[in-house]
Amino acid sequence: MRALVIAEIAVALLAPVLAQGRVLWESGEVSLEHEGSFKQIVQGGSGTSLEDFEDLFTSAFAFCSDPDTFKNCPAFGAINDKGVVQTLSRLRNRFELRVGDRWSAVAVYDHQVNTSNIVGFESNLGNALAPEQWADLDWSIIDDDQIDWDHLFYRLYLNYEGNRLGVTLGRQRIAWGVGRLWNPIDRFNAVGPLAIESDQSQGVDAFNVRWHFTDFTFLQAVCAAADDREEDSCALRLHGVVHDVDYSIVAGSFEKALTFGFDLAGNVGDAAARAEVVFTHSNRDIWPIESAASKDLGSFWQAVVSVDYLFDLGTGVYLLVEHLYNGNALGFGAGRAGALLPFFQKTSRSPPGIGLPPGPFVRTVSRARFGGSRVITSAENTTGMSLGYDLTAEIRADFLALYDWEGQSASFFPALRYNAFDWLELTLGGQFFLGPQLSQYGDVKPLGYLIAEFFF
Repeated sequence: MRALVIAEIAVALLAPVLAQGRVLWESGEVSLEHEGSFKQIVQGGSGTSLEDFEDLFTSAFAFCSDPDTFKNCPAFGAINDKGVVQTLSRLRNRFELRVGDRWSAVAVYDHQVNTSNIVGFESNLGNALAPEQWADLDWSIIDDDQIDWDHLFYRLYLNYEGNRLGVTLGRQRIAWGVGRLWNPIDRFNAVGPLAIESDQSQGVDAFNVRWHFTDFTFLQAVCAAADDREEDSCALRLHGVVHDVDYSIVAGSFEKALTFGFDLAGNVGDAAARAEVVFTHSNRDIWPIESAASKDLGSFWQAVVSVDYLFDLGTGVYLLVEHLYNGNALGFGAGRAGALLPFFQKTSRSPPGIGLPPGPFVRTVSRARFGGSRVITSAENTTGMSLGYDLTAEIRADFLALYDWEGQSASFFPALRYNAFDWLELTLGGQFFLGPQLSQYGDVKPLGYLIAEFFF
């Protein structure tokens, strides 16, 4: 507790010292600009005690390590059975050095303190499946059972913009796709629809080159290096406009999976319509729990279609309807493992430190299971509907509902945002879930959160 208090006080005290001013230095065509923010998130819900999970797993090791009985491992009875209160305090400073009109360098440096009285099992699982980064730009100051104080470079890149040639090198955001909720064509930085911080993406260490044929047509080549060279991703993207319709064509290899796709965005009457279609072919081996032997992941399609419209009611009611088809859906679990079962697979190797003969045993799935995709669902077909309305000039209400057609479950995501001042934004929200067990959302527990963000 003492470490928690020291860390959060230190981060808070750094805010007024580091996050102030706009232009720090200027001389001729060279300038150094700065902006900052301080964000505080308080989130409450249900979580998993890893200690309880590991104790139950160890006491029934033979039962829990056998793929035939793993789905009923007693350890899964500890999933989401504890109350969780988690806080995140983040001080962010963005520095931009500009040299003339063509060269710039950007560094976004974070100090953040993450606390929880229970470590999240699902978040640990998600971190294990996160894409690899080439550079280690994340360092820990305090790392114990209930607090993590880290400092890291959220963005760090050098940029050149010529008349036709543009080059960006370093950790950056590469946002591809036109979908509002899902972006299957975005294999670098896609953000899921239930993300509380929808504007927060991991970024990618990449070499990004753009050649502009005209003001609206360009060819883009991106290569993102990973620590494991088998996980490298490289792709080409052609973007342009034809008859007021924006289009993009993408071809590349993402984590050894060949990918081809396109997206379209335009107007249909007074509404805006969009579509993304992606084909992926992967020859990497996977060994699902229910399979007798390992097999190639093979090929699959993913697609998104969406339309939005602003109704002339009051200040304007925003409506979005979007449908996702995921041909690489995980399917649904069984037994106590519930919806988490598809996130595990078989392996012939015995667990580390255990001198057992060849398996099969159970292990966490690798990224190969997803064929380079960042859109991960249990259901093949999911529909989302989003509503937005400005109650006043300062208060906006948003509501998102997602429905999985195979499992017949739904999630509901209301949020209220208040721009009290130019330097303060408050967001109050929650997520609620309905549906039968073993469905996409039926086993998920509700949560609530409050976000306060100060801008300097």
